[in-house]
Amino acid sequence: MLNLSYRFKLLLFVVGIVVVLEAVSYTSARTVIRDAVTEQAREDLRRGGDLFSQLMNNRARLLALAVGVMVEDFGLREAVAIGHPATIESALQNHMARIRADLAVVLDGEGKVIAGSALIPNADSELFSTLIDKNGYALILVEGRLYQFMLAPIFAPEYVGTAGVGFEIDQSLSVYLKHLTNLEVSFVHVMPESLLYLNGTLSEQEQVSLLASRDMAINTAGTIWQTEHMLGNTVQLSAEPHKIVASLQIPISSAMQPFSVLDTQLFGLTISFVFFATLLSLLVARNVTKPIQVLADAARDMADGLYGRRVVVHSNDEFGELADAFNTMQHAIAEREKKIVYQLQHDSLTGLENRSQVLPQLSRLLSIAQATNASLAVLAVDVNRFTQINDTFSSAAGDEVLRQVGTRFQQILPTQSVVIRMGSDEFLLLISLSAESEMLSVQEQLQRNFDESFLIEGAPMRIDLNIGYCIYPQAGDSPELLLRRANLALKHAQQTDVFIAEYQQGWDEAHLKNLRILGEFNSALEAGQLAVYYQPKVGAKDKAKVCAEALIRWIHPELGFINPETLIQLLENAGQVGALTRWVLSRALTNMVELREQGIDIEVSVNLSALDLLEDDLPDYVASLLQEHNIAAAKLCLEVTESALMRDAEHSLANLHRFNRLGCALSVDDYGTGYSSLSQLKQLPVSELKIDKSFVLQLDQNKDDQFIVQSTIELGHSLGLSVTAEGVENEASGAILRSYGCDTLQGYFYSKPAPLPEFSLWVKNYLANVHSWSANE
Repeated sequence: MLNLSYRFKLLLFVVGIVVVLEAVSYTSARTVIRDAVTEQAREDLRRGGDLFSQLMNNRARLLALAVGVMVEDFGLREAVAIGHPATIESALQNHMARIRADLAVVLDGEGKVIAGSALIPNADSELFSTLIDKNGYALILVEGRLYQFMLAPIFAPEYVGTAGVGFEIDQSLSVYLKHLTNLEVSFVHVMPESLLYLNGTLSEQEQVSLLASRDMAINTAGTIWQTEHMLGNTVQLSAEPHKIVASLQIPISSAMQPFSVLDTQLFGLTISFVFFATLLSLLVARNVTKPIQVLADAARDMADGLYGRRVVVHSNDEFGELADAFNTMQHAIAEREKKIVYQLQHDSLTGLENRSQVLPQLSRLLSIAQATNASLAVLAVDVNRFTQINDTFSSAAGDEVLRQVGTRFQQILPTQSVVIRMGSDEFLLLISLSAESEMLSVQEQLQRNFDESFLIEGAPMRIDLNIGYCIYPQAGDSPELLLRRANLALKHAQQTDVFIAEYQQGWDEAHLKNLRILGEFNSALEAGQLAVYYQPKVGAKDKAKVCAEALIRWIHPELGFINPETLIQLLENAGQVGALTRWVLSRALTNMVELREQGIDIEVSVNLSALDLLEDDLPDYVASLLQEHNIAAAKLCLEVTESALMRDAEHSLANLHRFNRLGCALSVDDYGTGYSSLSQLKQLPVSELKIDKSFVLQLDQNKDDQFIVQSTIELGHSLGLSVTAEGVENEASGAILRSYGCDTLQGYFYSKPAPLPEFSLWVKNYLANVHSWSANE
């Protein structure tokens, strides 16, 4: 859609009205002139028709006189009476020459031609007989030529024959008639089915147009007719023996010719008036819209954030009032925008700059550091136990903590430092350093000041922080990179529970690698890069008892071996571990069917994460897989860690009971590393405890581990649970576990995790050895 200015619209409106009025005036005047000219042309046609008829009648009278003189000629009468052809022919030629006739004929008493001009022998004799019966006058066609012809009787003294003469109506006559009447003249032979243009003054194209308008131009004798380009009047000249009409025409353009100068003058006057009206409208529109343009320019400046331009309109009318109101509005908007910008850029609770200023401030300080060859420290700060402060005291106390923390940062940091509240309990500190070594004093100052208690709602309170930092240029030279690495250092400080930690080389690469692993997981799963390996679990007492634990393995085409614990932790953090669990369950049950077909019908354990225990549809999914593969539920053992059970104990316990009712075996994995109590353990519908490998790896060397393991085995048995020890690396550890009464052993001493074909072969070999040992015993 066109974007038209008000000035242009006003100009267009005024000029449009003028153009419309002038167009109406010009059209009306032209119509009146055309109608007058047309009426005048009609009158000329009527007068021309009368004049044409008069001329034709005069020719007819002259023709009658000529015929009368010829039939009174004694020599001709005598020659006709005695029937002397030579004499008749001679007399006839003399008369033709004298009156300049184009056609002559003598008929005997019976109407037969006895003498005539050159064309007469080819004429139809009946034609002349017909004329005798029609009083002797008519327009006739002979050899395609039109003649005005008249017959008269010959008496000597009785009737002895008939003589006739005719004048040709040719092109010269048409031109002569046009000269007299100032009209286009056409002679036309009207036949029942067609028309024949005999002669006239029309051009070939005009002749075609005339013949094409038969009904109007030919059959309307005595009336004025009109076509697109012509006005005409049709005069009927003869009805018999040939219907001949004369068409008198005047071109409309010719009729309009005398008025063309007036029309041109009228058109020129109209254009001139429109032109001067346009100039006048342009001047008016300019004066009217100039104040509006000034206001529009000021509005555009306001849109660009420029409020210093005062609108000046030298007028005491409404435009002047509008300019004053506009200036007042401009000042008010400028004040409000300052306030809004401040609110957008600052945290309402602490008065510190907010997250929106991170990149602008970091980019600014980074540019200064680069220009001065200085350093810049980027510190990511987290307030420890902030949620507990809110829950224990109040949200007002939590707000006060954040305010005082922000204030203390501003008090202890160098003047040019920037303190930003990132949100919730997180802050970002940007500290310009002349040298990297200055960071040590900054650390000491932070540590010293935050060792002092805060006074919150009248009570002293210690506020603990975790701080991670990195320094430009050692840690990077872009805002995004420095922020990411400072956050990685903060994460390390939180995980290791230290006050402050500096970013170390390699953390970012590990972080990016983890992001890549997470990003490519789904496509890797679809591409078949992941596989399920199996590690055997053997009976400590009943050596013929063999079970297995399904373990995930991912060999990345570029990254190589992906640590399963790292993968699972990443998927749990991203909330995607459910897809992996369901895939492992499906693969494990499919492999169990393959093992069963090989005669190996064993229990297989699959690990569930904390998030898996919160999925209410997982028990139904497991049930459908068991039914699909026709596997007894007791053959599937689901392992859950203590920490997983603690995440949402009530919800997790409800789903564990559903698995128990389904018939699946349940096991507590990595027992001894979590925080579950005996009362919680007692409530769990589990049948097995798995001692974490951290207590078993050096069992043959560590007395403390031996005490813990023995106590755990006894505890499990007292609760009616079987006990499995994972991490058995040597025979000595296995022997100790057997002596403690451990039920099942698992570890690299027996076999490392292996793909299904290798695991199947291992089981067969192991069982064969067991049978061999039994036979030897």
